Amino acid sequence: MIESGGSVLERHNVTVIGSAAETLVLVPGFGTGQSAWRHVVEAFKDRYRIVLFDLTGVGPGSQTHYDHVRYGTLDAYVRDLTAVLDALRIVDCICVGHSVAGTIAALASIRAPYAFRKLVLLGASACYRNRGDYRGGFDGADIDGLIESATRDYLQWTASFGEMVVSGPADAPAVREFVATLRAMRPDRALSLLITILQSDVRHRLAEIRVPAVVLQTSHDPAVSREAADYLHHHLQGSVMEVLDASGHLPHLSAPAVVIDALRCHLS
Repeated sequence: MIESGGSVLERHNVTVIGSAAETLVLVPGFGTGQSAWRHVVEAFKDRYRIVLFDLTGVGPGSQTHYDHVRYGTLDAYVRDLTAVLDALRIVDCICVGHSVAGTIAALASIRAPYAFRKLVLLGASACYRNRGDYRGGFDGADIDGLIESATRDYLQWTASFGEMVVSGPADAPAVREFVATLRAMRPDRALSLLITILQSDVRHRLAEIRVPAVVLQTSHDPAVSREAADYLHHHLQGSVMEVLDASGHLPHLSAPAVVIDALRCHLS
């Protein structure tokens, strides 16, 4: 179901489920589309009006309007998110963002604080790189290696990256799904977006965020270090943090029951 708002909603493949008074917005992270939230949707569709969409170039179904220059920073994604919320006239929503989408949602709350009542940041990071005393998880050599291997053989890279990020064997359903969605993306756009994400650093913006936030982090996340999650928690005023009894960067796919239980505790 697509509500009014014309091209903005069509461009981002917006789906609205239910008609409850309270709105839950679910934003997918790198290499996943809105279908990655299906377990969460099933658990909460009777309680919330749920809004799902794909950020440009992030999900495999929303790449037509991707522009390498415009989307060279996270600012364009922030504008996209606020445009969708404004098109649907959403205020006081709970927004759950996975990975970089959590960062995007946090920045969007600065731009449009009226739209958000609470942020839930699942596997999010303010900065993925190690910089000085800050431990984001990736050195420059790590990032160079990721990009070089992806450029050399994209299909092989998706397989190894999928296993690493999901923290599972190649035949695990969550790994297979993540690899398939990565392969549905155009390699040049996937790599451009990956570089944008890994080079982003929004630590200086965290003090501007006033919307209450929940940081959800798995006990072992190969994409976001525990130090990075702790930094996010400590620099978001009044935030709470829960370490999930799960591993990997996509627990809503690999351990959905754990994520659903955590959301039940924190959404109210």
